[in-house]
Formats: sequence, C-alpha cells, structure tokens
Amino acid sequence: MIKRFLRSMGYACTGIKLGIMEERNMRIDIVAMLFVWFHMQFFALTRTDKAVVILVTFLVPAFELMNTAVERAVHKPDEEHWMPAGDAKDTAAGAVLIMTIGAVVIAFVLMGDISGIKNVISFYSEKLSNLLLLLGYICASYAFITLDNYRKKDK
Repeated sequence: MIKRFLRSMGYACTGIKLGIMEERNMRIDIVAMLFVWFHMQFFALTRTDKAVVILVTFLVPAFELMNTAVERAVHKPDEEHWMPAGDAKDTAAGAVLIMTIGAVVIAFVLMGDISGIKNVISFYSEKLSNLLLLLGYICASYAFITLDNYRKKDK
C-alpha cells in the first residue's frame, strides 16, 4: 500500500516537473506565486487571509496542469474529432483564465490597502540591497520563464 502511494507520488511529481519544464505559463504562475508570498508580509493580513492567498496561488498552477493534461490528451485527433478536441482545449484554457482572474481579484481585495503598498515601496526604497534583491528576482524570473522547452527540441 505504501509502495503504491509512493509510486503515485512519483507520477505526480513527474507531471509537475513536465509542467514546469514545458509550459511557460506554469513558470509564470510560479514566479507570481513566490512574488505574492514574499510580499504578504507587508500587509495586515489575518491567518485566514494568508490561507486564502496561499490557496488561490496554488490553485492557478493546479488549473494550469489540468489544462496541460487536457491539451495533451486531445492533441491532434482524427478528422471526425478535431472540433470537439478544440472545444475541450479552449474550455480548459477558459477555466485557467477564470481561476487566474479570481486569484488576482482576491489578491487586490486582500492586499490592495494603501498602507501595505507603502510598506512595500518603503522596503525597496530604504536599502539599495533590497532594490537589488528585487532586480535580481526580476532577472532570475525572466531567465526561468523563458527557459527553453527541453522536450520540444527533440520532437
């Protein structure tokens, strides 16, 4: 039983790895998630608020993985099924879009107060090292997001 569980966890980790390595939007989701998590400290959020932010930031990449699964499952079907396959792909992408919009709205509702925004601005303007940290994060994020797809080159 434990062996089967560990095997299924291995499959799940492989799926996450494939999503990160092959899907640019998944990498964007991860960069945004880490950015939001770091900046939560500057806002007066309750534990519940933090839990909601963490939950929705996990849901966006989870939806992205589901979208990727649908896209791969219905990739290049025969002539008879091409239209339903396209509809399935579009619908899955729509689910990701709705979840992303919801996550952004929740972030603005919970982290849109002026005092928190001032705290963020103060953090980056008070010390050069903090600003350099932000610039380094932006550069590293760009490199991570634009990472070449390692499998598509082989195809």
